[in-house]
This record gives sequence, C-alpha cells and structure tokens, in this order.
Amino acid sequence: MRKLRIDSKRLGTIAHYIGVISEYFIVIFLSVWLNRVLKIPSLFTFSFKVAGLVLTAFGLYLISWCCWLQFTLGQGTTGFSEPTKKIVVSGPYGSVRNPMMTGHFIFFAGIGFLFDLGAMFLIMPIFILAIHTFTILIEEPNLEKRFGQEWIDYVKRVPRWFPRLGRTLNGTGGKQS
Repeated sequence: MRKLRIDSKRLGTIAHYIGVISEYFIVIFLSVWLNRVLKIPSLFTFSFKVAGLVLTAFGLYLISWCCWLQFTLGQGTTGFSEPTKKIVVSGPYGSVRNPMMTGHFIFFAGIGFLFDLGAMFLIMPIFILAIHTFTILIEEPNLEKRFGQEWIDYVKRVPRWFPRLGRTLNGTGGKQS
C-alpha cells in the first residue's frame, strides 16, 4: 500500500481552499442569522429568486473558470502557498484584474435573492470593503513583486474591478492599427 504524502505547499493550498469554502458558509449563515435577528421581511418576488439562481450559477461559473485559468495557464493556484508561475491575462482576466472576486460578489448577491436574504445586502458592502483592502494592500504588491514590469503593464491596460466599455485588452477600443 502506497502512503499518501502531502508536502507543506500542498497542505497550505488545501487549507486555503478550506478557508474559502468556510468563508461561503460563514457569510451565508451570518446572513440567515441576521435576517432572523433583524426580522427582515420577505423582500424578493419569484422573479428575483429566478434572477438569484442565474446570478448564483454565473458567479460559480466565473469562479471556476478563473481557478481553471490559474491552474492551467498560470501553472499554480489561487493560494499563496502554490502561487501561479505566470500571470494570467486572458479570459475574464482580459477585462478585469479580479474576476474571481467579482464572481464571489455575484454569487453572494445571487444567494441573497435566491434565499430571500435581505441581510446579505447588509453584509456585502463590508465583505467588498475587506476584499478591496486586501487586494490593494497585500495581493497587488505581491503580484508586482513576483511579475515586475509585466504586472505594471497589465495594471495600466486592465481595470481592477469594472471593465472599461469599448476597450479591448490592447487598449485600442476595437480599432486595428
């Protein structure tokens, strides 16, 4: 029988993903609890719940796509213990620098609509502020240190959170030179 060995890097990655999944449960359960404590009435109609299902599915799709790109093109993971070896600039990363976090926000908004959790929309601004602060203070300086000029050029071309309308990755707005 072969023994399964897990090195410290892989263990760090496993811990990272357990933390991410725990974050989902914490935010959702906190929303359910706050909904009950604050006695938030039912706010969303059937059409909102359908939209919530679509948003939840799209958020999960975007998160999964980003993880796949990080693993295949970036040759690493989203965790700090096994970071990508290459910067990923294609797919959703060609439109915004943080599409995975955008996927998280879309997912949580979808859950809020789907399960009629008005409290989710009280928690989300705090969650978004925490992620934004982490991105600016920790993640982006780390990426600049790791990828240097390639990262600096990418930052100049691609916005952090919201895509620029009418612009392509090369910044020409669709015009060919």
